[in-house]
Amino acid sequence: MQQALIYLQALKSQNHGKYLPAVHELLSLHVCARCCLRFAGVRDKTYSSPSPASHVLLAALTDTPHQTCLSSAEAAGTEPQDAANHNSATDPPIAQQPSPISCSAQSAKPIQPATDADHQHHSPATLTHATDQTPTDVIHGVVCPACLGVLQAPEGSLQAVPSAVLAGLPEAEGNAGSWQTCTSGSIASLSEHIRQEGHVATNIDLDITLPAACITRQLSIWHHLQTQFSSQGLYTSPHMFQEVVDLKEALRLTVATPLAQQMGVQAEREGDLRVMLAYLHPSSSAETDFLFIYGGGGKGRGYKRKRGQPKVVYAGRSASETVMQQASRLSRSFFLQHCTSPAVAPTTGVQLAYRVWQKPLYVAGRYLKLLRGVAQSPWIIDGQRKGVSSVEERIADAVLPAFQADRHKFMSAGREDFDVRMLGSGRPFVLEIINARAAVPPQSAFDAMQLTLEKEDHGVQVQALQPVPRSICSLLKAGEAEKQKSYTAICQLPTAVTPEMTDIINSTKDLELHQQTPVRVSHRRADLVRHRTVYAMSCELVPGSPRHLILRLRTQVSSISC
Repeated sequence: MQQALIYLQALKSQNHGKYLPAVHELLSLHVCARCCLRFAGVRDKTYSSPSPASHVLLAALTDTPHQTCLSSAEAAGTEPQDAANHNSATDPPIAQQPSPISCSAQSAKPIQPATDADHQHHSPATLTHATDQTPTDVIHGVVCPACLGVLQAPEGSLQAVPSAVLAGLPEAEGNAGSWQTCTSGSIASLSEHIRQEGHVATNIDLDITLPAACITRQLSIWHHLQTQFSSQGLYTSPHMFQEVVDLKEALRLTVATPLAQQMGVQAEREGDLRVMLAYLHPSSSAETDFLFIYGGGGKGRGYKRKRGQPKVVYAGRSASETVMQQASRLSRSFFLQHCTSPAVAPTTGVQLAYRVWQKPLYVAGRYLKLLRGVAQSPWIIDGQRKGVSSVEERIADAVLPAFQADRHKFMSAGREDFDVRMLGSGRPFVLEIINARAAVPPQSAFDAMQLTLEKEDHGVQVQALQPVPRSICSLLKAGEAEKQKSYTAICQLPTAVTPEMTDIINSTKDLELHQQTPVRVSHRRADLVRHRTVYAMSCELVPGSPRHLILRLRTQVSSISC
């Protein structure tokens, strides 16, 4: 009961008390306590408190003796014993059914495309609810019709995500980490799953995807509340989220800070350790298909799909944005014509998949290639490898073990040919380290990596190896189109060099070349004609050799190729 009191205090505080009649209506629809906070515009840490069951909060809101008992309990600092025998202050585990819910309570058939005649007399799509045949445990542990159980997950058990669904989820940045299923949405369970991934981090950020159907369900309830309470000055805004707290924001308030505290780290937006939580629901596509079949009809135009097929919606973040855009195209009357208002409780709650990965780390330096016959990156043509190793592989072998990373990407300021050495101060490079589990080592560790490369004597050495910020990557590539190279060559002519020849060469400026893709790179680059510029050239005779001259060129990058 103490939990119900905490939620009541939040609902009665500041300017939220005016929403109490609407909260009473929401609770009668089996909307969960946290969604009641959302529809009352509450944005505070109350979400992270254990959620009371909706019937307990409803009893506390309407039962005067019960209310008195709660007040006495608060004063005494104890939890009251309710005469109505409400045994638990939290929702029971969300009941799960093995078969996916249908789009209609009366029929298991998905919504079918309507004909032109049907547009005027189409029965709304009924969202699944607990019927008379629903088991008793589902009625007492009813799934919230607004969030599909997303905000009930921290107090409930969840059904495992099928492996085929996991395989179809989007990849993370750099294809890092892998999707796993989670059968409990509790903070302790999430924390344990994340710890098992073995990452070392000081801050954490949540990336949340939600079932697309949550948008249409929220809209249907919001339209219902507009009908019931707009005369009282409530829910009169033209857009739902001007009064209703977004589900993602509410979920962050529920999970982010408690999860960070449980793990002993800070919760930060754009944090280093990224945790993606994908809440999925088997009926999400079926419940939102009508938006893409009839989308635009609310503005007087039919929405046409190629080949007459409805759009397939992935139940995630991008799908929710798409659904919101589609729903905003419809008038209120058109939306309600095709969707039951208010939405009713489904018999199955959400499933939860998670993915953990570390934001990329970056290590930079300058490499020297002391031997010929070493490619910059692995060079494979028609399945055959050219060269024993590469600059990239040698550096990665020395650096990656310290980071315990999944993989890497190699970037450099240009490249040299396979049979050309790189001497002098070396060529700048950046190694992007994907999904590192270890923390960035001290500079002494990077110095040791340099020594390791030098001792191996494979022709690759590194200077100034060090961790760098991501911004260095853009500097590495900046101005590449304007970069110039200088070449010197000794040329042999079929005839003796004349003064006229040298005058033409020395006076040529900004010569434009139309260059076909060189043969040596044709296996990795498209066969195109590219425009390159020779900015200046000069020559001089070779003493004692009338058929030879020394030619010097200043060109745009990639102008001289074999």
